[in-house]
Amino acid sequence: MSGFDSWGKQGISLSTLCIILNPGASTWFERCSIMVILLNCVTLGMYQPCENIDCSSDRCKVLQAFDVFIYVFFAVEMVVKMMALGIFGRRCYLGDTWNRLDFFIVMAG
Repeated sequence: MSGFDSWGKQGISLSTLCIILNPGASTWFERCSIMVILLNCVTLGMYQPCENIDCSSDRCKVLQAFDVFIYVFFAVEMVVKMMALGIFGRRCYLGDTWNRLDFFIVMAG
């Protein structure tokens, strides 16, 4: 197997690993996602766009770092789900309405 087809010495395929780590089927990942959503709500509430336009304060820089973390988290979640479920088709990632909404939000971000 090539380096892209296997993971580790056991020869676990990349798609098998994504199915194991599938965010949609894992309660621990759902809890992490809820915590990141709550973090996003808090940081959005703390953001003051009219007060600090050039983002020179420490507060603005910290909020910007959280924003990058949140975006990367949801982008990785989307990619893992796409690899685990497939992209197109009735039972694949884009076959679910909520996943299509997530896809649109991540792509717009």
